[in-house]
Amino acid sequence: MNRAMLIKSFIRLGIKFVPNELPAYRFFSGGGHLLFRPPKNFQIDATRVDDIPVLWVNHKTECSSRVILYLHGGGYAIGSNRTHLELAARIAREAKSQMLMVEYRLAPEHPYPAGLNDALKVYQYLLGERVSPDKIVIAGDSAGGGLTVALLQALRDKNIPMPAAAVCLSPWLDLSCSISSLSKTLKSDPLISPKRIRFFAKHYAGANDRTQPGLSPFFGELDNLPPMLIQVGGDEILLPECKLFTKRANKLGSVVELQVWPGMFHVWQFAASILPEGQQAIQKIGSFIREASPV
Repeated sequence: MNRAMLIKSFIRLGIKFVPNELPAYRFFSGGGHLLFRPPKNFQIDATRVDDIPVLWVNHKTECSSRVILYLHGGGYAIGSNRTHLELAARIAREAKSQMLMVEYRLAPEHPYPAGLNDALKVYQYLLGERVSPDKIVIAGDSAGGGLTVALLQALRDKNIPMPAAAVCLSPWLDLSCSISSLSKTLKSDPLISPKRIRFFAKHYAGANDRTQPGLSPFFGELDNLPPMLIQVGGDEILLPECKLFTKRANKLGSVVELQVWPGMFHVWQFAASILPEGQQAIQKIGSFIREASPV
């Protein structure tokens, strides 16, 4: 049994002990950072953009004027900059970029469009600090990946200068869950099930139509978006929506590169310290960012 299979077995066993209830999810995710090592040789500075907590994460030597605006995952209801710090730091180092992580407001206390509004405010802050749009890359994982695309669509529709590129790790693009619920990978995904993903969609969407683009960017206009890299695992129930999104976007003239990693699970890049495929994926992210936004 290889490492990926062992990790998937561990995830599949562990999720059985997590009830489909928000307190349980928050309890277990709150300790998630203990499973990861704090990044070495990084300067980490906590500050705020208005009332939004943000975290600057910069490697002491492998850095540049380029800035990655990072939106963490967690179904819009859990997760934080703290839980995603190691992952973000690894991406920053490979991309030789500064990293600005956003602690956007979470549902159900702050349902849609709170998360999108916070992401938009921090992006505009970077522009106000005279960071050139061609030196900005937006990135996110899972819900943060979906939020990344929703932010791109909002920037385009508001005629705000677009970033150089975007990166989405296992993005959740369809909160109606109509595509994932019919996925052929339902039995192979060790983490996400239709029941669990609908639970999070309900909290973030509230009374809103879950197919509106701000919530589900899959259903939005996909033209005139910056170059985008999507990485998704071959065992994920989110795989079909990522494939369909890529096909539609490319047909409309946007340039989206889809990397499907056989046998991988939801945001496997988290396991980069013990899983070779995780570090390999992050290296490809770094290469994409450096090429999309040269310094």
